[in-house]
Amino acid sequence: MELLGILSLFIHIAAGVLSLVAGPVAIFYNFKDARRHRLAGKIFFYAMLIICVTAFFGYLKRSDQLFFQFLLGLSGIVLAGVLRGVRAIRIMQGDRIRHMDFGYTILLGLLGLWMLWMAGRQFFVGTMIAIPILFFVFGMSALVDTRSNFRAFSGAVQMQRLDWYRLHVGTMLGAFTASTTAFTVNAAHFLPWYLQWFGPTLLLVPLQIYFGRKIKSWKNATIHNLEASSIV
Repeated sequence: MELLGILSLFIHIAAGVLSLVAGPVAIFYNFKDARRHRLAGKIFFYAMLIICVTAFFGYLKRSDQLFFQFLLGLSGIVLAGVLRGVRAIRIMQGDRIRHMDFGYTILLGLLGLWMLWMAGRQFFVGTMIAIPILFFVFGMSALVDTRSNFRAFSGAVQMQRLDWYRLHVGTMLGAFTASTTAFTVNAAHFLPWYLQWFGPTLLLVPLQIYFGRKIKSWKNATIHNLEASSIV
């Protein structure tokens, strides 16, 4: 059993390193080289799946520790996120919305509610304020994503091809942010706690906004060209 735990930890670390390499490569080639972007993206996706599965085994060994409870919730959110990222690009390419899309969205919503409950519980028992803040931030983020998913999958919001692409890019960047956060928390102990936990978010959210605005500008330009051609 101990050997299995060591093996799981080794695989988890290896997959984490791989995600930290593949993630930036996929981001760099996002608008530059579709083939290299897809290759790096696939490596990142499978690395994140391995990270989420092995994180669950790590939680089983330390289920009484608050830190590992948080990482379990974060892993579930990341798992739902990378699934949504892949499904968004598949739907953009013509696939239909499936039951699994609502399935991982429900999982995401339940995790968000659980993390908000943990935030309140830890706040009232007097845990160091960083812990309830973290549970609250990621819990609220999960619920916002849940609402966005349901609106897109149910047809409440009319989604066009570039909307699905924008969802894909934003989701995968969010997953990379979570992966980087896990790394800084576990390895960058020389940083203040707030930079360990929120540093990757502060660095990567502006990139997420930039990509989102760029894709939105493409969509607006496409709509403008279509309107212009219809007038002519």
